[in-house]
Amino acid sequence: MKSLSVGMALALVLGCVGGAGKGMGQRINRTPLDPTTAARARQLVTEGDELWKERGDETKLRQALAKWEEAVKINTADHETYAKLARGTYLLADGYLSFDSGRVDEFLATHERGKRFAEQGLMALSPDFENRRFSGVKLQDAVMVLDRAAVPLLYWYDVNLGKWAKFKGISTTLKYKDEIFGIMTKVAELDPDYFHAAPDRYFGGFYAVAPSFAGGDLAKSAEYFQSSVKKQPNYLATHVLIADLLAPKLQDRAMFERELKFVLDTPAESMPDVIHEQNIEKKKAEKLLKEIDERF
Repeated sequence: MKSLSVGMALALVLGCVGGAGKGMGQRINRTPLDPTTAARARQLVTEGDELWKERGDETKLRQALAKWEEAVKINTADHETYAKLARGTYLLADGYLSFDSGRVDEFLATHERGKRFAEQGLMALSPDFENRRFSGVKLQDAVMVLDRAAVPLLYWYDVNLGKWAKFKGISTTLKYKDEIFGIMTKVAELDPDYFHAAPDRYFGGFYAVAPSFAGGDLAKSAEYFQSSVKKQPNYLATHVLIADLLAPKLQDRAMFERELKFVLDTPAESMPDVIHEQNIEKKKAEKLLKEIDERF
């Protein structure tokens, strides 16, 4: 998908569109469930968790999401399952839909769903956050009341809407730049090593892609990417982003080839908890290598 490949440029960088979705969602029902209903919700979560283990298959991933979505319809206060949904919808869009030019509309809608799941999860996690949002407080201000437990929801909110915003265009990404940067800064403050050093990876992407007038800085980009790699050397997404975002800006063809070769040569099993995600990064690397003469 040519346009989506270009769209990866700010993918991890800008997103989180406070007013981009279809409203705030619903208030959280915190009334304890009766034992039978609670058991049904737990069973659905468990079934989804088992299907998630096979997320290298798009059908299994979709089935996992369906189970989890049914579970949170029953138990709207289950913030942990909302986080699973936010991550899972991101994976569906980034790992499957982004490679298919015939599914652009679904790609965008899926990332929007991921954002909404994440915000519902934040409201489920924190009544204070929920009240602030429904009283009109901006999301980047409302998140100040959250603690480390909110990190997964904040992170997957940001990256889901990052994909959405960049595909919508530069005016959208720049409009929400400060908001998203602020939310990722909050993630970095609460858990700098979350999801295989994701905050450093994010800031590496941000400083590589942002125009100079909006804070772009290639030296900072390299510094953040190097920090992420030092913490998690075998996490392949970081190497893909270095090749995709930083190397072309530096016009460093050798860096581009070196990073992508590392991705292709590193066994996905080197990080057992993200084998499926690692294989997706290998697929991205293969695609990028085919574009090398367009990039340099």
